[in-house]
Amino acid sequence: MAIYLDANVFYNAYCPIEERFISDWVLRQLTPNFPGLTSEWTIAEMFRAFKKQINLERIEQKDAQLALNLFLSEIGEYIQRNEIILIPVKMSLIMASRPLIYEANFYAADAVHLTTAMQANADAFITFDGHFSTFTKILVLNPKDKNFKSKINQMKANSQD
Repeated sequence: MAIYLDANVFYNAYCPIEERFISDWVLRQLTPNFPGLTSEWTIAEMFRAFKKQINLERIEQKDAQLALNLFLSEIGEYIQRNEIILIPVKMSLIMASRPLIYEANFYAADAVHLTTAMQANADAFITFDGHFSTFTKILVLNPKDKNFKSKINQMKANSQD
C-alpha cells in the first residue's frame, strides 16, 4: 500500500509562511511498508512555488533557498529510508496524461501527478487542492477534511496486515 503525495503537501511542509502541521503529520506516517510516492516533477514545482513567494515578496530569497535546501536534503533521506519513492517523469507518462488535460480539463502538472499516481497503483492521492474532489479514478484525500487522519491511519493499519 502506498499514497501519492501531491507537490502541495511538500510545499506546506517546507514553506515558512504556511501552516505545516498536517503536512508534517503526513510525512511522519511514511514507512517502507506505507511509502509516499511522488513525481520528480514535484521538485520543479517546489522551485516555482518558492520563486512565486519571492516574487510576491512574501518570503526572502535566502529563506526560500534555505527551505528548498532542507526539502532536497530531507527528501533524499526519505528516499534512502524507502519512505518516499520518487517516480521519474517519462515521455510515456506525459502522453498518458493527455486525456486528463483534454477530457477532464486538468492543468498539465496536475494531470502528470494524477497519471503518475494511477500508473504507480497508489491507493490514494493526497492533495490540498479542492478541484480534485470530483475525480473518481483514484481515492482523493484532502488533509483539510475532518476524517483525513483516520482514513490515513486505517490505510496504514491495512498495510501492516
